[in-house]
Amino acid sequence: MRKFHPFFFIGTIGVIVIAILHMFFALGLSLTNHSVFFALYPTFTSFLIIGVGLTMKQQKVAVISKSNFKKKS
Repeated sequence: MRKFHPFFFIGTIGVIVIAILHMFFALGLSLTNHSVFFALYPTFTSFLIIGVGLTMKQQKVAVISKSNFKKKS
């Protein structure tokens, strides 16, 4: 099983929660000012992208260290 970086979870949950809140405010309350969400989407998307990058880096290091260990044995 893969171990994901905490930034991945922060970004994923953040984007989902912000999207739900955005839909609720836009459709349920008929608010027209959405400027706060234009700042929050890139923030949580950057957490998500950094989390994916760090997870891939961590997985790559784990694979390289396993392959080096097998070669030395």
